[in-house]
Amino acid sequence: MWPFPTRIIDDETVAWQLGVFEWFIRNLADGYSMGDSTLVVAGRGHFIADDERGHALAERIFDQIRRYIRVGPECRIDLVQQPPRRGSIVNERVALVHDKPEPLGTCRMLAPGAFEISYDADLLKDQENLVSTFVHELAHVLVPPGTELPVEAEEYEFVIDLCTAFLGFGVFLSNTSPERVTSGDWSWWRGGGYLPVNDRVMATALFVVLKDGIGDRATALTYLRPELRGTFKKALRQLGRFKGEIARLRQLDRESADAYEAEVSRTGQGKAEEREPAAAFSPISTSTAISIQMPPVGPRVTFETGAPRRQRSVSEVTEMDAGQSIEGARPLH
Repeated sequence: MWPFPTRIIDDETVAWQLGVFEWFIRNLADGYSMGDSTLVVAGRGHFIADDERGHALAERIFDQIRRYIRVGPECRIDLVQQPPRRGSIVNERVALVHDKPEPLGTCRMLAPGAFEISYDADLLKDQENLVSTFVHELAHVLVPPGTELPVEAEEYEFVIDLCTAFLGFGVFLSNTSPERVTSGDWSWWRGGGYLPVNDRVMATALFVVLKDGIGDRATALTYLRPELRGTFKKALRQLGRFKGEIARLRQLDRESADAYEAEVSRTGQGKAEEREPAAAFSPISTSTAISIQMPPVGPRVTFETGAPRRQRSVSEVTEMDAGQSIEGARPLH
């Protein structure tokens, strides 16, 4: 018997993810098959900029993410920076522990079709986490609280994390799993969200397998953090035990796209906004491709993940509150 396990999560959880992806295919595809989707990574010219800095750079990245996931201009979204974060370091020997971790991002409905998304300005120093946060918040726009889902109500935030992978940003989702970073005498948490890291890698592998695009597996391996690449390979092998269900979802994906096209032809309505290549996002000829900056790999003494906590109840106001995902980690709202 092969001595090393090929399961990175239990098969029941894989089946749960497949069920959620089926719901996404039926409800979020808007006429496009998964083959039309882009596996978005921190290079390959997937983002461009014109030397913007600060909030202007955040807006530029946010606009490009909207294009990739086809959230059109008919949906008004105000992007704002959060107020400066409370400091924790008092001096070289003393640090404050806050009662409640502050969110990396929030999404709030202002009115039907109008939202406000906020982000922590410190994420501009960790643009990979910035992208993951933006996609998470946009997933709240696509799947708002109260949506009838094929899961228990307390699993809503897990679905939002999975939606990030379904939209093509699974590599970002995986790379920004909560982790404890230790350097010298100090230790802190980086990252946010709900799903444990192996669940995120499995969701990324599931997207790649369902999309079945040329070169996507190699691209994912290139841009995943080195410590996650072996896990990704195991996820691909584990999905080999679900060939029948994957074939069914691929067929459903094609049928859903064909049915949408037929309805568009019948009604004469326009199709959802076309997904454009990154280079077409800006009319400025001097726009150049940028690589989304990633935090340095070291120094990293410890790498820990914790069990995700269940979602706090969503208030009756339109605030979309993700709650705390992991002890010490900053949550995504």
